[in-house]
Amino acid sequence: MMGVFLETGTSSVRVGTLLMSRDRIIRFVFDEDYIGLGPDRPILSSSFQALSGEEETAIRMRNSKDLIGGAQLPPFFDNLLPQGALRELILSGMPPGHHTGLDILEWVGEDLPGAVVVRREHGVRQTQTLDPPPEALGGIRFSLAGVQMKLSMLKMDESLTLPAFGTNGNIIAKLPSQKIPDLPEVEFTSMTLARHVGIVVPNFELVSVNDIEGIPEALLKAGRTVLAIDRFDRPAPGKRIHIEDFNQILGGYDIEKYSRANELAVIKIATKFGGNSAQPFLQAVRRVIVNLLLGNTDAHLKNWSLWYPKPSVGQLSPAYDIVAYSVYDRSDTMALQFSGTRNSRIIGSDRFAKVARYVGMSEARIIKEVKRTVEQAADIWPSLLQNLPMPEKYQQHLIERTSRLALVKEFGQDFVLPKDPTDRPPSAIKYTL
Repeated sequence: MMGVFLETGTSSVRVGTLLMSRDRIIRFVFDEDYIGLGPDRPILSSSFQALSGEEETAIRMRNSKDLIGGAQLPPFFDNLLPQGALRELILSGMPPGHHTGLDILEWVGEDLPGAVVVRREHGVRQTQTLDPPPEALGGIRFSLAGVQMKLSMLKMDESLTLPAFGTNGNIIAKLPSQKIPDLPEVEFTSMTLARHVGIVVPNFELVSVNDIEGIPEALLKAGRTVLAIDRFDRPAPGKRIHIEDFNQILGGYDIEKYSRANELAVIKIATKFGGNSAQPFLQAVRRVIVNLLLGNTDAHLKNWSLWYPKPSVGQLSPAYDIVAYSVYDRSDTMALQFSGTRNSRIIGSDRFAKVARYVGMSEARIIKEVKRTVEQAADIWPSLLQNLPMPEKYQQHLIERTSRLALVKEFGQDFVLPKDPTDRPPSAIKYTL
């Protein structure tokens, strides 16, 4: 039996219990005391929050199909598990044998995304005792989503180090990849371009691999730098802010992150949980525009999240995982469908107008925001690129691809790299390392 808690560092609330039946069916049961806290309870997942009120919310918490996972974890908890290279690294540090999702969740349960903590209660389940091995890296106990190798680390002065057991990292360190060259540099550039047209992002920087401590050289040999991004769910030592991605909110499993919903649903969720106001609506629209312009072809549902600085109220989190993957795959096919298409080359303002009607916002307001974002990007991105670490061949492809988009042509914009590298706007930040 596994207890599930929300722990912010100033409060701890027991939310419920993960149970496995004799036929190995896993289900989650909300505590009645937690349900009884009413609308001011800290939210585990907005997927159980009913707009119609507390009566329907309580019904969902007791009867939702998303509480039962079958042989695997229920969807919300399945999305907490590490994926890709980090999952393999974690499994290599666990005792030998076959490990279920429940075993892995127990292993990383004290340092999951957000404020969720999962720990064993009432004795030992019928599995091996999962004590951390002494080897370096073998006892990693945190979980981060995504297939790229990323580690939760502590920033100390100018260096990054793996945290000790029981200590939460405050930085997500994205390591260089042997399969995808210059990935930290490309993501740093993409995040910088996004920030300069109004996307809210956490603090981030490139750190030399020489300033990384506690990680075998084999994990760092593919490049010169690591991208270090502040964990906005870890605002201070011992403090946590809860967060959940849109795939969790929609009740999808990890494999459904490309298919569970489309961009219209994404914008709708961001707007609804922002009080149906213009600010979250326009921020979400802006992100879609930037993904189109950059060719962020891997912007799936787990790249969008709600967070809960006020534990009982969700809002759109800062953006993350903004990467111009088009410089690698040379594709115009987006991860999520937008107004009936995944082809970024044919999307114009008319499709954004459709989004406004769907969400119940002003068509004129969204067209104005689309025009502003495209014009601002065309005005400053080419000059900014001159001082950013994305390799020149990728810069050239990015500019050429962007200029072919219907959205750019519609507003009569040109993306052209300046011949003079000194010709850049005052807001440009000189890239150094």
